Amino acid sequence: MSTPDIKITEPAADSAPNVTGSVSAAPSTEDGTVPSAQQEISPEEQPYNLTIKTPNGATVPIIATTLETIQDLKQVVSETPATIEYSCFYLALDGQRLNDFAELGEIEGLEKDSQLLVVEDQYTEREARLHVNRLRDLLVGPATANSTVAGLDAGASIFSTIKYPDGIVDDSSANLSAAAAADAVAATGTDGSESESTPSRPKAAASENVNGTDKQKTKKSGKKAQSALDGKKKSDDTEQASGSEGDKAKPAPVNHALKGFDFDKVSRFETLSTSKALKNMTLPTCLKQIILSGWNPVPRYRQLKGDLLYLLVTTLENQNYHITCSRTGFYVNSSSLVRFNPEPYGTSHAGAKSPDFYEAHSLITLLTRLSPKFVQGLEDLQKQVSQREPVEVLPFVSSEQAASPWLVRDAENRAPETYDMGRAQEVYLKLGAQAADSMRDWNEELQSIREMPRGNLSERVLRDRQFHKWYSEFAEAAVQGAIAVVESELPPLNPTDSSDQHMFLRDNIFYSKGFDGRETFTDLGGDAAAHVATGKDIHGVRLLNQLDVEGVNTLGSVVVDYRGVRVVAQSVVPGIFRRQDTTQIVYGSVDNGATVGSDPEFHKVMEPIAKGLHFGEHSVYDDAGEEHKLYTSADVKGLTGTDGRKYLLDLYRLTPVDVEFLENECEPSDAGMPVYPHKLVLLRPELVESFWETSVRKAVQKYAIEKSKTTEDKSEGNGKGKEKATEEPPKDGVSEKEAEEIKTREEESQQKDSADEDVMAGFEFSLELDPDAFTPFKKHDANGSLGAKEQNAMTQAVRDASKFLRETNIPAFARDLASYTASPLSGDALKASMHHRGINMRYLGKIASLLPADVDVVKNVRRLVIFEMISRAVKHIMRHLFRMTPAHLHAEVFALVAGALVGYRYCADPASFLSAEAKETPEIAVLTPEALAEKVREQVALRFRFDLSSDFVSTLVFGNERILLREICIKTGAQLVVRQYHFERPEESAVHAEIVSALPQGTKLTKPVKRAVKEQVDAILARPTTIVVNDVMNFVALSKVSVHNSSFADEAFEAGRMSLEQGQKELGLELLLESLALHEQTFGFLHSESARCYAVVSLAHYDTGEYQLAAEFMTKAVIISERTIGIDNPMTIHNYLNLGLYEHARGNTVVALRFMRHALDLWSIINSPDHPDLATAHNNIGVMLQSLRLYDDALRFFKSCLEIRIKLLGSEHVLVANAQHSLAKAYAIVGDFKMAVQSERDAHKYFNSKYGEEDPRTKETAEWMAELTFAAVRKAKLSAATRQKLREVAASNLMHMERDGKQQQEGARASGLLPIDDLLKYITGDSKPRPRGGRRGKGPKGSKR
Repeated sequence: MSTPDIKITEPAADSAPNVTGSVSAAPSTEDGTVPSAQQEISPEEQPYNLTIKTPNGATVPIIATTLETIQDLKQVVSETPATIEYSCFYLALDGQRLNDFAELGEIEGLEKDSQLLVVEDQYTEREARLHVNRLRDLLVGPATANSTVAGLDAGASIFSTIKYPDGIVDDSSANLSAAAAADAVAATGTDGSESESTPSRPKAAASENVNGTDKQKTKKSGKKAQSALDGKKKSDDTEQASGSEGDKAKPAPVNHALKGFDFDKVSRFETLSTSKALKNMTLPTCLKQIILSGWNPVPRYRQLKGDLLYLLVTTLENQNYHITCSRTGFYVNSSSLVRFNPEPYGTSHAGAKSPDFYEAHSLITLLTRLSPKFVQGLEDLQKQVSQREPVEVLPFVSSEQAASPWLVRDAENRAPETYDMGRAQEVYLKLGAQAADSMRDWNEELQSIREMPRGNLSERVLRDRQFHKWYSEFAEAAVQGAIAVVESELPPLNPTDSSDQHMFLRDNIFYSKGFDGRETFTDLGGDAAAHVATGKDIHGVRLLNQLDVEGVNTLGSVVVDYRGVRVVAQSVVPGIFRRQDTTQIVYGSVDNGATVGSDPEFHKVMEPIAKGLHFGEHSVYDDAGEEHKLYTSADVKGLTGTDGRKYLLDLYRLTPVDVEFLENECEPSDAGMPVYPHKLVLLRPELVESFWETSVRKAVQKYAIEKSKTTEDKSEGNGKGKEKATEEPPKDGVSEKEAEEIKTREEESQQKDSADEDVMAGFEFSLELDPDAFTPFKKHDANGSLGAKEQNAMTQAVRDASKFLRETNIPAFARDLASYTASPLSGDALKASMHHRGINMRYLGKIASLLPADVDVVKNVRRLVIFEMISRAVKHIMRHLFRMTPAHLHAEVFALVAGALVGYRYCADPASFLSAEAKETPEIAVLTPEALAEKVREQVALRFRFDLSSDFVSTLVFGNERILLREICIKTGAQLVVRQYHFERPEESAVHAEIVSALPQGTKLTKPVKRAVKEQVDAILARPTTIVVNDVMNFVALSKVSVHNSSFADEAFEAGRMSLEQGQKELGLELLLESLALHEQTFGFLHSESARCYAVVSLAHYDTGEYQLAAEFMTKAVIISERTIGIDNPMTIHNYLNLGLYEHARGNTVVALRFMRHALDLWSIINSPDHPDLATAHNNIGVMLQSLRLYDDALRFFKSCLEIRIKLLGSEHVLVANAQHSLAKAYAIVGDFKMAVQSERDAHKYFNSKYGEEDPRTKETAEWMAELTFAAVRKAKLSAATRQKLREVAASNLMHMERDGKQQQEGARASGLLPIDDLLKYITGDSKPRPRGGRRGKGPKGSKR
């Protein structure tokens, strides 16, 4: 029921009406067929083709699988435009009511083509509220996520404003104009035949890949591209006739997004504005208001009559209707604003219409009878929603999943347009009068889901779906509660204790602050260690969720950082609030090892967990000297709740200690660095896994070598034995010949037996780690005797793992950064890339020190690493300042700190503009740019062991203020007004020109316009600092959630991706579509994992030449990425670049250039132009512009591509040579053969010196160089018309896309493209022999990188 979407993974890592997040279907092509990978389905897996009939006569056809439930079908009915009025109903088969949670495959009597009936059900008070809420949400239209949980404008997408800058139109009109399309087709040859090159996605950064792989290799498909512009290509004869005169052959100018593009200009911050997108989301008005009536609550005597709610509806005709919601439906009652009369209006007014006219089962049906304007407005609303991409208008399952932009609309653009009392009643409508819906037993729900059956795929999928739903809802409720805790809206359970020790309970969720209030971490660093422990606890819960061991239960946990305070939210363990003597810790220690529990039954359950974590059984001694055998750290507590379940708490030590860092950095030394703030320095689980796998490989290699030596020695011994045996005379009765045959057969038999023997037979490997190694827990008894030999080996393994991190992983990662094998674009991408390799963020300083500061090639990535340290240091500074100031001054604090760091050139003393109240805080009042820079240096040295230069602001921040400002906002959760921030005082003329250039195209500078421009100029010049307090709109609560992943979906995804890399395209596509269906069923559509799948499936379709499907899937990936991970996230940028390539392949080059321009604008904001991926993007843009015959514009991008690569890689690099080769062709197209020869000569020189004369690339560049030289000589003899013909015909032969930094040139022979000397011969009619070195007629071989 939903078309899968795709998100292209970078190398390295719920819908409009009629779509649900659980029932999924494969995408169909234009003729209605599904891809071949999904057409072969076994009879048992054939989908259900069901028909659902409704009381209003509508019929809803549904295609569903056996895994879907009746509830999924009901969701489709509720969201289908023809049946949108139904929300309270059940489905019946042959007169029998069907259970909402029954799977289709389990329903007795349900055939593949059965017909189900919609039966209107009786309302409850809860169902009535849901029905009214659903109507209100429908009339409001697609909106951003709940801003009380997420941030302002959370979950917004700006995709439509990019694709349709003048408003949404039909897809057909989004293509090129007929003339431009004909030009594009003529230039690229996309008239149904395969063009010389296939567009490809740019190389993507390893850090952006969720899978974490460094490079995704794909091969060019051999299938023909299906052009979206068939029939529009002009014949060569027509072009030649119309182009007999040179000037007449020029195509009409094409207005494209990259016209006059300035490579050195940073895009305006308005690029990130959601104002236009959200304004375009505004839907037609259907009602003036629909609110709860003042006659609520329903009197008891009317409840006996079936009344549930009273509503007041004001229509667009200015008619007020008092409506009763009863158990049988909705009807108009006889009440007024001054008199309560609940009797039905149709029966109490004799002159009224038929009583049936004023009552209906659905409120929507009733309103369509009462208001003609409501009918028209609802039709217009549904039509407008249907024009958008389904994933663009889907609501979030949980607002916590929505991405919150760091630049948002200002107060004027976000004020409510209408006065609506219903907004204040939303809490009542959602929770009811008693707020009973909010009182959930979160823990019981979670553990019940954990105990659901998981024996087969359908059970696993249902269980995973329920897990995701629970975690999403729990996270949303937890974030709301955490915000209330920080804002002092909740009373503590222990008000007599200090504020750091306060505990809170709300909606059955337990809250505590991330401070060491009970002095548990005194020896490890106090509050600093407690702060880290809360985050590590979330990682521990995730690890146990991945292991998913039966019999062990964990709590739902969320960590929320909000305004400088960390809050931990957990579900409540049954019995935890009883007296301490009735709830005991039976496993681990609660008092730092004084007493230790080692319950045998609990110990047995922990064994599979220890195996999954690579822990070994080890001994810990309590203060009494008693030995206790544990599998996990003694800090991990195990208890049995009053419900009989076994719970694990405090899971922050589920990985060993990073002992090398602990010993070198956490104790005073002569190195000059301050002591690290805490001793809770642990290895990451990814590092432990990597270390274990590396150790296994080494052991296998060692064993194989030893066994091969043993085999050789044995063979030598056998050989000597044979020689000795040959000397023995044959046995009696056996001739020498027969004896020889017997020996031969025996030798062959022995060889066969040896070959059949398992090479690794007898191989044993054991590597276990001690989680309590190098911790304060006692590892010996009272007599001081050490533990067993095995325990010493486990301790040594912990040290080896720590050395592996410092000596192997970190240097390897630094090399990957320096070589751009891993090329993150932002701090988040860098963090993901480091975590994937098992590197903690505390090693940022070590990574920076391994990247030389004086080498241009690493300048970009080194700055990124240092900016990550700076932004994290600012986060710690901000956290301290927030705790020292009242909440209403936090906006001033942020404006001061951020402004002092990035606006130091604008204002030397921003603290002087603070309010009088803020100046009373000494640490804030004296915070100058110099003082802040020193604090940053101290924090960087303290937390990252890196000596930041004293002039880092002027040397590193200068010119990159926007990048650092974005990182600081993301780290602290700040949301600023979207405006053009100036980091130094601008000139009035520059501001005036900036504002005028931002005016809509075609705006005339009339007097009112000039006056408005002048006012804006004066307002900008009057700003005292870069960031003022009114620029700070909000602070977002940043959360860490112990999410549950779908193992089946991930396995199918990995298998599909690997199949694609191995060239098994059909199998890979089938597996990816299966993974996509599982992701949709588990997570829904609006999830970053679903976007990742959409992107990869899009790539698979692109590789098979199905460009339309590729573009459709990638469109969904772009929108989902915008809504879930951010408008300017690196993954979103790469998805836009890929979508541009796919649209170009379809023939929509003008639209493709819009996407490419938007991606470049985003790139300029979050990163600098000195990045190799940007060079690839410029090359591909040049090819697109060439397809539109915009050769001069294209040449600029080819030049830029070469300049970037030379700057980063030097002149001696294969990518530079390839760029020179492409640039030579671009020069040839514009007729500048002199420059073409020079560029081709440089490329040939490199290939010849690097790969030799026999290399295909060397030969190809030599041939091109000879031909271009010949063409330069001949150029003077050509007429203007002939030169124009050369341009047009050569264009299709010279254009090449780049894919992952590689030119795609295969297929040139098959497409019959002519080499340049044959082109000259064709144009001039010259039959003279070619010069020596000319190219063979078969075309160039595909160059490799």
